[in-house]
Amino acid sequence: MNTFILALFLQNHKLKSTTLYQLLIGRRTTSVLSYAFFNDLLPYFGSFPKLTEKELTLHLKQLEAEKKIECVSSQSNYWQLITEDSIETPTFIQTIDYYRYGKKESEVWRLIQFLVQVASYLGKSKHYLPIENSPYYLAKTRQFVSNHKSELNQRIFEELSCLFSALSQENADFLARSLIGFQQNGAAFFQLLPNEVQEFPWNQLYLSAMRHRFFTELELHPDFLLYQFVQPILLANANQSAQLSQEMFLSGNSVEEICHKRHIRPGTLHDHLIEWAFVDPRFPFEQLISAEAFEQFRHLPADSWNYSYKELLGESDFSFFELRLYQIKQKRGL
Repeated sequence: MNTFILALFLQNHKLKSTTLYQLLIGRRTTSVLSYAFFNDLLPYFGSFPKLTEKELTLHLKQLEAEKKIECVSSQSNYWQLITEDSIETPTFIQTIDYYRYGKKESEVWRLIQFLVQVASYLGKSKHYLPIENSPYYLAKTRQFVSNHKSELNQRIFEELSCLFSALSQENADFLARSLIGFQQNGAAFFQLLPNEVQEFPWNQLYLSAMRHRFFTELELHPDFLLYQFVQPILLANANQSAQLSQEMFLSGNSVEEICHKRHIRPGTLHDHLIEWAFVDPRFPFEQLISAEAFEQFRHLPADSWNYSYKELLGESDFSFFELRLYQIKQKRGL
């Protein structure tokens, strides 16, 4: 775990321990998400929901004893990187995205595994032991198979071939060898893990990286049956209330109309819109930041998110909401 935490410091050499803890356990507040976004740590949001603050402090203290990081003297809950040694981190962590997939990744993959098993046996044999016996998985799969029975087997084969061909050989082989079907006995993930990632947390991170990369590719193919099967679960990873606010805005509702129709406060809606801006490069910044604010903000430092509101705007009365949106736009280099 120490090496993983040290890898997080590579993204930004100074990190706030209390907020880093909230980020790793997935405390979904705008301030925590903002911290994650501006420090390039959003993909790790909610990656370790069972982590305790005591455990994180212990890891930080161990890294301090190893002279890898140090506590910032003027800010006791800030730590900064001091090691001059090169820090080797596995390349697979670059495909991790817990913010988009972490909450439902296990459920989505279980559904895919089960659908693949059912599809592979269609027209060949009715006598096999299903890998799922939960009423939820059985009902969802049974209905989908009924709706697509005539084409399911061939479509799933073609879609998996397309998806796996877009992945690295390592990624494709790892996931493919876990699938179970007609005359195909898949292995458990712990049996497939490379030797160098057998220990925690790398075993968890490796598995997530393999699945997240698959999901990213799957989302590029909304016409695939596999995507249509798991789409509702993939969408459930997101803040559902924020998603509704986004849909209403895109349908032409103003900020005031959304607040009125949904009976929510402007501050709540602002949080929803900021969450949307974090993940969508096509976010309509110009519709939500006034021309006057744009003129004021263009004089801000290039890394304005590292400054306090008062330092940046003084006596100005521009809203924090507009400032935060501009900072997100600025961070994206737009």
